[in-house]
Amino acid sequence: MQEKLLIIQTESAVIKTFEAVLGSEYKLIVKNDGLEAIDWLEKGNHADLIIADAGMPYLNSVDFIKELRSNIAHRSIPILILSDLDKVTERNLYIHAGATDFAIKPLSKSQLKQRIRQLLGKSTLDSQDVLLAS
Repeated sequence: MQEKLLIIQTESAVIKTFEAVLGSEYKLIVKNDGLEAIDWLEKGNHADLIIADAGMPYLNSVDFIKELRSNIAHRSIPILILSDLDKVTERNLYIHAGATDFAIKPLSKSQLKQRIRQLLGKSTLDSQDVLLAS
């Protein structure tokens, strides 16, 4: 069974990129904002990983993380926050709120896949990314 990635993103071009890069390996659930994502989870759905844009509308990322972490049913889901800003204070804010990881956009396809594998507890080696000398 494919692992489910809950992606919180409003930009259709970014959603299409996620679908192209990750769609064959994972079941992707896309929500436009944190409120939609929490509503989906509260209806008994489960995600193995959440990838959220730092600039999501309606419910800011920090409040989304805190809300998610306050519910024991969702407390252990890894959360990867993607941001345009590379500020230590912002990174610390998300991690302190309960995010599992923080990444600066844009990420290469291989970086994104590696982060996801790490957060899901899988091997970080991808046979397509490794060239062994004979």
